[in-house]
Amino acid sequence: MPRYCLFGDTVNTASRMESTGLPYRIHVSRSTVQTLLSLEEGYRIDIRGQTELKGKGIEETYWLVGKAGFPRPLPTPLNIKPGDPWQDLINQEIKVAFAQARHQSMARPGSLGKASAGP
Repeated sequence: MPRYCLFGDTVNTASRMESTGLPYRIHVSRSTVQTLLSLEEGYRIDIRGQTELKGKGIEETYWLVGKAGFPRPLPTPLNIKPGDPWQDLINQEIKVAFAQARHQSMARPGSLGKASAGP
């Protein structure tokens, strides 16, 4: 049994934002956008548009797409439309990434042609 249970608007909103989000995207609310922009740290935001949030109605939501000066490339979000089987697309990407990692570890000098089993 947990010692603490969180309930309320913040938890419900976070759950709804997650369930209406998309892979490789950071879905944020208007209040989050206002907070990020007030920091004046160079956060880049795109408007997602009107989003139905169960129990809250329709709200304007946004994508956090980057930050000025962030040195690493971010994953490119998939071009997903409502109803697309995005889980299959993500699973395929994961399989390709594992295959590439396996190939790179086997091609490394001194690897004995096998991928490490780990600790």
